Formats: sequence, C-alpha cells, structure tokens
Amino acid sequence: MSKILTAGSIAYDHLMNFDGEFRHSILEGKDLKKMSVSFLAKNKDLNFGGCAPNIAYGLSLLGDEAAVVGVGGNDFFEYEKILRKKNIITDFVDIDNESVTAVAYILTDKNQGQIAIFYPGAMSNENVGFGVEKFDFEGYEYGIISPELPARMHFWSKLFKDFSIPYIFDPGQAIPALTNDQFLEITKYSAGLIFNEYEADLIESKLGLSVEKLAKDKEFVIKTLGADGCEVYTKNGANSFSVPAISGLTEVDSTGCGDAFRSGFIHGITNGFGLKRACEMGNTAASFVVVEKGTQSHFYDEGTFMERLVENYGE
Repeated sequence: MSKILTAGSIAYDHLMNFDGEFRHSILEGKDLKKMSVSFLAKNKDLNFGGCAPNIAYGLSLLGDEAAVVGVGGNDFFEYEKILRKKNIITDFVDIDNESVTAVAYILTDKNQGQIAIFYPGAMSNENVGFGVEKFDFEGYEYGIISPELPARMHFWSKLFKDFSIPYIFDPGQAIPALTNDQFLEITKYSAGLIFNEYEADLIESKLGLSVEKLAKDKEFVIKTLGADGCEVYTKNGANSFSVPAISGLTEVDSTGCGDAFRSGFIHGITNGFGLKRACEMGNTAASFVVVEKGTQSHFYDEGTFMERLVENYGE
C-alpha cells in the first residue's frame, strides 16, 4: 500500500437539508443586488470534514497510509482523536491556538443543489502552516494539494517538488482566490489536475486555458461530472476517454463525493492499477458517500469495495 500526503482544508461541517428547491425562492428578472431569501432547514448534523481529512479517510479505508497536511484551531484536539482512531497521521497539522478550526455550513436542497457558508478560522492565519522544520516527508510517494489558503497551497507545491513527491493539483473552491501566477506555478509541477465541470469553466474564464490546453504536458487532467462520471484528458489529446458513474444509487447527500473520488483515484494510481481503472475506483469510492449523510460517515473494507468495483466495471 502507498504513503500519501493530503494537503488542504480541515473543517467542521454543519450539514442541513432544505425540503424544497432553491430555484423556487429566486425570482427571475429581479435585481439580485437586493436579494433577500431565507430557507428553513429540516435538520442539522455536525460532521468532521475538510478536503484533506476527507481524502485521507477514503485512502485509509483502502489500506493506504494517509497523512493530513493543514491547519487546525484551538478546538482541533477533538477532531485529531477521531482521525487517529481512523489510522490517519496528523503530525503535519499546525495549530493556531488563537482561532477555531475552520467551519462550513452547507444547506442542500432536494435536487442536491447546495448553498455553503465557509468560515476559515485558523486557516486564514498566514503565520501558521509554513514551519519547514515540521515537514519530513521522506518516504511519502504521492500527494494532493486541495483547496486552502492560496499562499499555503503554493508553499506546499514547492515543498512537494523539493521532496520529489508527485502531486495532484485540486484547485476547487480556491480558484477565485489564487493569482494567475500561483495557479500556473502549482500546475506546472503537478502530475495532473482534478476539478469539476463548473470549475473547468471558471479556470477557462480566469486564465483562458481549456481542459485540453491544461492537459498538453500532464499525465492526466480529470473533469468530474457528478452522476455522469468523469472525463479524462491526457497529453496532446491522446487516449482521452470518459468513465461512467455507478448508476442506480439512492442519492442522500452529494457532499464529499468529490473528495471520495480523489481518494479512490489516488489509490488506483499509486497502487499500479492504471488511469482508467483508477477513475473507476474513484467513482466506486464516491458511490459509497452519496448514499450516506456526511463526508466521513460511510465505511467499506477492501473486499466490499472491490466487489462493487468489479460488479459495475468488470475485472
């Protein structure tokens, strides 16, 4: 099994559901500058989240050794105990004792549309998370840089490069905050990129770079499409292909599906399964998340995982 670094946000997630559709509360033709809407949540659950731990959790279920790289607050001790019980390494988490751990409030409607409010807390402290003496990445084989403070994402990319650790760049929600120079430099040294369909459009609008252009010198660029699976782009357009998602699932909550995809994909890539099979593994991991509420509420062992993988994609 592989030793993987998952760098990115660490957060407590407050997940709520709206028993309706957001679109019915937004009137067409009205000035959105004056928009004032309210939604009644029918429930609220506290979950352990953040991109880095979510990805690490999926990797740990598959038997990989995953280490979280990021910043926690003065209330992180509770989360740390949970992660350690899941055999996730927390040695590279820096603590801001003056702030709380980041928190996300996510409201999901019945069509899986989402409205999110994110308070960065300790993540916004630019004086933590850069202690080079804490980072001994010797022995780690692969990494992923997921959304966080742009300056730290940039720092991690240089650190991974210095340790000769290939990494995936997963810009996600950080795309608007990253400068063009930061985005391009992190991309330059990455093995590949992963983002969803909306983020692909955002990148093209921001930098004028299409998915095909981003993939011209990368091992892969993956655009995830939710229930439609994913599209894979490779160097110079050669051998590009699509992989369908697993169908027939009763969707409960899509939060965390993208992180689960990344965990399954990284497991496949680092354990020698090849690019197509790695995408199938990503879709399989996501299929366990979408039928549960929360980003780390699901569970599978390697046997259960492989059984669903083979059942849907063959040997």
